[in-house]
Amino acid sequence: MPVFASVGRRRGLHLAGAAVALGALSAALAAPTPALADLPGASPVLTRAPYLTDLTPTSIRVTWATTTRSRQTVKYGPIGNCTANSVTSATLGTTITVNGVTEYNNSVTVPNLSPDTPYCYRVFTGDATPVDLLGTNPSPSFTTMVPGASPTPFTFAVFGDWGDTTSNGVNSGAVNQDQANVMSRLAASGARFALSTGDVAYPSGSQTNYGDLQQSGVNISGVFAPEYYAAPGQVLPMFATNGNHGRNTTLLPTWPETAVAAASNGVYSQVSYPSFFGSTPASYPTTYYAFTSGGVRFYVLDASWSDSNVGTADGNNCEGTDHCAIYQVDAAAHWATTSAEYQWLQQDLAAHPGGVKVAAFHFPLRSDDPTEPDDEYLKNNPGSSNTLEQLLHDNGVGLVFNGHSHIYQRNVAPPGGVPSYVTGGAGAKLSSIGGHGCHPTDAYGLGWSYSSNVGKRCPSTVPVPAADANVHHFLLVSVNGSTLTVTPTDSLGNTFDVQSYNLAADGTAPTAPSPLTVTRTASTTMQLTWGAATDDTQLATYDVYRDGTYMATVPREVLTFSDKTAVCPASYTYEVRARDLAGNTAGTSTPVTC
Repeated sequence: MPVFASVGRRRGLHLAGAAVALGALSAALAAPTPALADLPGASPVLTRAPYLTDLTPTSIRVTWATTTRSRQTVKYGPIGNCTANSVTSATLGTTITVNGVTEYNNSVTVPNLSPDTPYCYRVFTGDATPVDLLGTNPSPSFTTMVPGASPTPFTFAVFGDWGDTTSNGVNSGAVNQDQANVMSRLAASGARFALSTGDVAYPSGSQTNYGDLQQSGVNISGVFAPEYYAAPGQVLPMFATNGNHGRNTTLLPTWPETAVAAASNGVYSQVSYPSFFGSTPASYPTTYYAFTSGGVRFYVLDASWSDSNVGTADGNNCEGTDHCAIYQVDAAAHWATTSAEYQWLQQDLAAHPGGVKVAAFHFPLRSDDPTEPDDEYLKNNPGSSNTLEQLLHDNGVGLVFNGHSHIYQRNVAPPGGVPSYVTGGAGAKLSSIGGHGCHPTDAYGLGWSYSSNVGKRCPSTVPVPAADANVHHFLLVSVNGSTLTVTPTDSLGNTFDVQSYNLAADGTAPTAPSPLTVTRTASTTMQLTWGAATDDTQLATYDVYRDGTYMATVPREVLTFSDKTAVCPASYTYEVRARDLAGNTAGTSTPVTC
């Protein structure tokens, strides 16, 4: 076996939970389980623990890495008979290099499974005398996808922006404790599968950044270390998407999703792009596809671009930052109406009318992170047309999950928009929030400032996080019929801001908010206050208009709005419209003179 040089063995308390009995994980969120170094009990030949992708009702992909090269085998079967069947790779393992060490990546599709059925498995070398690579570790388990239209409830996880050796703002190569805790809780979450919101393996998504079970150091093994993805990867199939980090040829073979992409006529391959705004023509991994679980259609989209290839784009739609140059090029490359991805999404949405739909992609529709703000090119702003958000809204997508900003943020939707989450806090160095103010649609946001070592929040009614551990998080989403319940969980195991969304078809409008009163509180400020509306399904927001022009949207819990742009003396007519999740509205208006 190769000698792993230049870095030490792993040190300290390891929290990936590799010794957890993976075949019997509880749906409850358990505390991290201490483990010894280097996946204890496993063969020293194993350099990356097996992990799962490309889940369908009848198949799954298992990927792992080793020190030796052969055509390797997955043995699998029903719970209690984990080696009843076997499938062997048709090719030798692919050579990869991790921090100068040669290893071999192995990936095998397990076919002919039954839908919505639990299985367990083990991985073996293809030597004359096969080696059980998991050694004395228990057989991991997974459950195949709930078939389309099935009423079976299920849960899934959403997380993004992780694979970072930075801990508490310092990149020393020590264990990133918050990331380790998030990964351990994911392993114990009971989720059927996970959606990625992009950016895995910092800073560049190299094989060294992904790493292995043995090596550690600054920017080494931020993903496949035993503290991190070794435990959740064995039991939690992930659906990957692109981000602005790691846009290279490492992404696609590391997270293979070929069966799901092919089944939806999506794209999961290197694509050659021409120049946009003077950018350099380049080949990038491109990832967009869809799948159905139960009554939910999932869209995993590519809304991302490389930071270093923006040409003369200036991102002039952004407020107070030039960060949006990558947003501008992404919009040209992926979301022009003539682009391949836009046309694919338009066709798939049309082919799946009705039902519950959700989408996941990297760049955020709405973000109060001052360094990684709203993507104005994707949003359905007043006066815009043919944007991604408009396409999603007009075709019944009920919920969006984004990453990129290293914060937690839940956003209600303005008219023509979609409720969305920013979940970019799975392990990468956190960002602040609210530095340029808190938008009215920001219903609950958390961030962290390492420069002042304090928590940040939006709006002012949200509790200030006491530690960065309260901002690192993942989302656990339960599906029961047309109702999705989103439970954010921080790295310490605390749940917060739990929200349910009833996305059933609904043709009944809410009651009008009444009474509506308007009071002048300053020379240019008019204070609006109204009574709560009710709805037979689920009230979502209130939209505020002045003289018929849209001003703002606030969450259903907020019954007031300050118009700070009034010019007195003048006469205005204010209107507040209650809106439910299905978009039905009812309004109350009142004329005022100031």
